[in-house]
Amino acid sequence: MPLRTSLLALLVFIAAAAPADAVQVATKTIRDKAPTYDITVAYPQTGLKPIDDDIAAWARSTAADFRAEAKSDHQPGEQPYMLDVGFSVARNDASVFAVLFEEFTDTGGAHPNHDFYTANYLMPDGWRVYLPELLDGAKALARISALATADLDRRITTGPDAMSDSDMVKQGTDASWDNFADFVLMAKTLVIHFPPYQVAAYAAGPQESSIALSALRDVMRADPRLPAASFDCAQARTATEHALCSEVALARLDRQVAENFSRHLRDLPDAAAKTGLRDAQRAWLARRDGACAGQSADARTACLIGLYKERLAWFAHQP
Repeated sequence: MPLRTSLLALLVFIAAAAPADAVQVATKTIRDKAPTYDITVAYPQTGLKPIDDDIAAWARSTAADFRAEAKSDHQPGEQPYMLDVGFSVARNDASVFAVLFEEFTDTGGAHPNHDFYTANYLMPDGWRVYLPELLDGAKALARISALATADLDRRITTGPDAMSDSDMVKQGTDASWDNFADFVLMAKTLVIHFPPYQVAAYAAGPQESSIALSALRDVMRADPRLPAASFDCAQARTATEHALCSEVALARLDRQVAENFSRHLRDLPDAAAKTGLRDAQRAWLARRDGACAGQSADARTACLIGLYKERLAWFAHQP
């Protein structure tokens, strides 16, 4: 078969295999190079504004954060710090557009670092959805934790070629939403991506776990577009709790603060430090409720957004 005919046949096959409702994807790239850093961030552009705005904002923020780190930490004589972000489109159909980013950084350590970032959007409008919005509360989180732990234990902690141990897997898959933040919603499975060190040593490379959606059917939320705070909204009692459960943006901020608190608490070295953080969090919650009380709905929302962003900034500056 002539080369032109073969190429045409291949293109026809690819076009036929692509879902009819898939969006067209172009690649955009942020490229920035200086004596202290070398940055390349590639990201998709779909032509759908909510998706493109969200992804472009993340890409710019990632590049800016790395640039700032290089400017503050790079030492004379060191090689330029390197950031290289690539992506793959994991799903692109009438229901979901999902993208998996892989981030490689080299800041002069023993080896480069490898991390993931995922973004899942409900179609056709491009609504960004997060795992606690797809799955319903503590019961769902415990289910994912148990299924991922069992899957990884079976595949990477047993036999002569074991790449990890049960304790490391258990720590990286315990019941914390941030352990499963790098997920891709496929048609029949939920795929969780784990960077090196989360569930296995660096030498073992990144890992993933696929969970059948049929195993999660009874813990899936009926409407993932409704607010999902860090607590059960069915148990909301105070005006603040009702506000958090009435606005998606507020519910997401509430989850972020709760996840930051849990992560910092887990990483603190001793009981005294943990007690100090618990006391500080209780004091902040009391201040939150008092500062925003008695205001109109719009004013209370603005007040709460400001306080939550302030709290997230505080966590970002903790060691």
